[in-house]
Amino acid sequence: MCGIAGSYQIDPSRPVTGDRIHAALRCIAHRGPDDEGIYTNGSAVLGHRRLSIIDTSSNGHQPFTDNGGRYTIAFNGEVFNFQTLRADLEAQGHTFRSTSDTEVILRLYTLKGPAFLHDLNGFFALAIHDAETDTLFLARDRFGVKPLLWSEVDGRFLFASELRSLIALGAECVQDPVSARQYFAYHYIPAPRTVFTGSHKLLPGHSISVDRTGVMVERWYDVVAESKKVPKASDPKRTLFDLMDDAVRLRLIADVPVGAFLSGGVDSSIVSALAARHHKHLHTFSIGYADDPFFDESRYAEEVARHIKSEHSTFKLTREELAADYTRLLAATDEPFADSSALPSFMLCERTRRQVTVAVSGDGADEVFGGYTKHQAELRWRSPGAAEQAVRLLAPLWRTLPRSRNGKWPNRFRQYDRFARLANTPEDRRFQELAAFTTHEEAGALMAGRIDPQELARREGVFSEAFRRMPGMNGALLADVMSTLPNDMLHKVDLTSMAHALEVRTPFLDKRVVEFAFSLPAEAKLIRGSGKHILRETFGHLLPPVVMTRSKKGFEVPLLDLLRGPMAAFVDATCSKELVHSAGLEWDAVQAQVKQLRSPNPGTSQATVHALLVYLSWWKTHGK
Repeated sequence: MCGIAGSYQIDPSRPVTGDRIHAALRCIAHRGPDDEGIYTNGSAVLGHRRLSIIDTSSNGHQPFTDNGGRYTIAFNGEVFNFQTLRADLEAQGHTFRSTSDTEVILRLYTLKGPAFLHDLNGFFALAIHDAETDTLFLARDRFGVKPLLWSEVDGRFLFASELRSLIALGAECVQDPVSARQYFAYHYIPAPRTVFTGSHKLLPGHSISVDRTGVMVERWYDVVAESKKVPKASDPKRTLFDLMDDAVRLRLIADVPVGAFLSGGVDSSIVSALAARHHKHLHTFSIGYADDPFFDESRYAEEVARHIKSEHSTFKLTREELAADYTRLLAATDEPFADSSALPSFMLCERTRRQVTVAVSGDGADEVFGGYTKHQAELRWRSPGAAEQAVRLLAPLWRTLPRSRNGKWPNRFRQYDRFARLANTPEDRRFQELAAFTTHEEAGALMAGRIDPQELARREGVFSEAFRRMPGMNGALLADVMSTLPNDMLHKVDLTSMAHALEVRTPFLDKRVVEFAFSLPAEAKLIRGSGKHILRETFGHLLPPVVMTRSKKGFEVPLLDLLRGPMAAFVDATCSKELVHSAGLEWDAVQAQVKQLRSPNPGTSQATVHALLVYLSWWKTHGK
């Protein structure tokens, strides 16, 4: 796991990047504290910061040039089947000077060109320069585990693992108001856009070719097409077990200590249980909340740890500790991103890194196998019964009751209210509403300037693509894999783990597992009352019964009490009238959210206020 940055001079008559690569690499030094390398040849500059995982010797130094001197790669990621790929190449007479996966990847490119990407099972962002043709090739992994940003400015193509590094290379900092509007709704900025016009996120499963004629972006991977090639399994549960077991086994391969995140939920418990089958003395790690028992699930993680006999560490966090690390997380955020679970994730990664360099996690299972509450709601919208009809008829009641995520019944009322409001909404529009943490109306009210409605509608249209490509509930799951997964969940993991130079591996996003899952009918994966049903049926025998039967909680944080308590002064200082106006936000709307936060009926205002704190803090550092 590493960080990459670089440039390509499309127009030789324009100013060159020069020494900016040094500043760009300093911006991402936290991603790779072990080594730094720079390659310059022809029109290309490649930079690399290394976190040594496989072949920690100097033989794995990057950028890595092949024996002939023609091809050079800067690689961020891991390819988990590299040992098999290497053995196949050695059987054909190829030799290697390192034991790294990077050298195997580059060799495959020299033999197959861009088609080599289909051989890789892993996650990555990479750039390869061909010195003979003076061309540059870049690619991002299938599901967006690793980030890759790019920009074309003043005759130069720029790329980097993080936006701050891209800016250091010379990308322009012109704010995109439509991106800001989307941020306040979803609490992330949907790819391929960023907070700045002219800077882009390369979409998952896409590649870029750059030469003197310009930049060409192409899709190299399509999960819908690949899932249609998967043979029908005679025993889906047995097939899934074998695929997941091997996916976990491969992700335990490293030349550094490896552990597992264990929240006590279904997904991380499955991964930890499988890891314990292959790794003696497995270390597992979880977060608990010392002051907030409603959000504390550490007892479930500890029960699983006892069951699988792992060496477990629980980090109990106080509200004061959460408040202290809140500003540290803001400093690590170079583009507005307001999923509040990033805070405990940030703290968990920091503490985990003190003991291991690699951790496996359960990320991806909810999107691929249907584990969210919204998926259960979607099943009920599609086939309503008497209970669903009653919830719809009582819509006026839910609007009068306290609704928030901070208690059992307020959360239930919040869910009932949303269910009633969206019952007659088309499925793609309903997905947009469910993806939003702040209503679209409230998000619009926060913006002081006018937003181009046609451009906003065009960008929002991407949410409809999944429903056109896959029917029924599989379309809803595909929509999550295309949007929620890379833009929110995986971005959060990359942001919070790489801030501490911790590599996180995601077995549920093994390409074989995802393609197999989408080859199944939706009803084979989830049923009413049982999200991720196939996971419970397949792996239940490995775990205590309570793990498979309890309701999904999610990796939440006691945000309301945090913002009302130890961070109250920070809220007032950050949401100042001067800063709000300078950031292009509507003062009255911001004040209304803060006022609601401190009222007896806060609703979901704590999430919106958190998004405001993130945005305004970002604006102070990056936006002016």
